[in-house]
Amino acid sequence: MAVAADRIHGIDIDLEDLVQVRNHLSGMTLNTIRRRSSYRSGARETRLRGRGMEYEESRAYVPGDDMRTMDWRVMARTGEAHTKIFAEEKERRFLLALDLSASMFFGTHYSFKSWAAAQTAAHVGWLASFAGDRLGGLIAAPEAHYEVRPGKTRAGLMGVFHYLVEALDAGRGRAGSASRLNFLLHELQRVTRPGSVIALISDFIGVDDGTPELISALVRHNDVNAFWIHDQTEVDPWPRGRYPVLLPDGRVELEIGQGESAVSRCQQAHRERIERLATRFNLPLFALSCNRDISLQIAQVLKL
Repeated sequence: MAVAADRIHGIDIDLEDLVQVRNHLSGMTLNTIRRRSSYRSGARETRLRGRGMEYEESRAYVPGDDMRTMDWRVMARTGEAHTKIFAEEKERRFLLALDLSASMFFGTHYSFKSWAAAQTAAHVGWLASFAGDRLGGLIAAPEAHYEVRPGKTRAGLMGVFHYLVEALDAGRGRAGSASRLNFLLHELQRVTRPGSVIALISDFIGVDDGTPELISALVRHNDVNAFWIHDQTEVDPWPRGRYPVLLPDGRVELEIGQGESAVSRCQQAHRERIERLATRFNLPLFALSCNRDISLQIAQVLKL
């Protein structure tokens, strides 16, 4: 596929780029992710979580009915006891949740983290659609957010792709913006229905003291999988030398010498924050570098 002359690989993306990802998924499935998620609830894998049912109607109470399914609103209106009837959900809802905070619009070579996040969403989204899941998504960009409610697989996925391209185009150049991670998690609480699968894609730089409570509320009734998008400079030791750093009020030089540096301490602290969250809430954690081909990394992840 020809690339427009004014587009930069690894930074710019369009709808066709995301659509074409489906051609690179031969032999891949989400079984690895589903299997890791199922560790929390025992050996038997299921497409349903919690009650796994959708409200259908209410009927008159019959002795022996589960008190937890009482329809108190109908009872208050009619004066007679009623029980809710639920129909089994045939399709599972799959949400692509992308944190496109300003820190994601960065990369030292090959691509920005934001571009790698979009590629990751496309890979996971197509695989979920092949499995018959109902696709939707939430995207938190520096100055906007986008929501696509889960719908028929192709329509929901194309909706996410449309807003993803728009968010990437609008998000560049917002270096002073605050992290949107916790905002994204809060919005997920608002729209996610119990029994959903969530692919949370972020660099997790916005993790703070409020993040665990937000994740705790999500994992209580849903399967959450974390995709940590990072640049290698955020995880690998920096070579010795002087590094110019541009700040809002001027330029300074950061000197890296022998032994442990302030940079390596920050790297380690960030990794530990992410790993603690994953361990505490049993989140399957997949680390993906924006400096290498995402298709190859996803293929490797799904073979684990």
